[in-house]
Amino acid sequence: MCYSWWVLSSLACLKRLAWIDSEKLTQFILQAQDPDDGGIADRPDDAADIFHTFFGIAGLSLLGYPNLNPVDPVFALPIDVTKRLNIYTGDGVDW
Repeated sequence: MCYSWWVLSSLACLKRLAWIDSEKLTQFILQAQDPDDGGIADRPDDAADIFHTFFGIAGLSLLGYPNLNPVDPVFALPIDVTKRLNIYTGDGVDW
C-alpha cells in the first residue's frame, strides 16, 4: 500500500497520473480494507494499521475517489491544509 502511494505521489508531481491504471490501483486499495474492523492493510488479507490506512486513503484521493478531500502529493496533507499553512505546492492533480 505505501509503495503504491510513493509511486502515485511521484507521478502526480510529474503530472503523469495517466501512467497508472487507476481502476486497478483503486481496486487493490479497496481490497485491502478490513470489512469488519475498518482500516487498510499493506495488502489484501493482512491486518490493517494506521500507517497503511493513511497512505491508502491519500492514494484514493490522488486517484479522484469520490468524497475525499484532495491531497497534496508532496506533503501528503489535504490541499486546504497546505494552502492554509502557505506551503501549497500546486503539484499533482488539477482539482
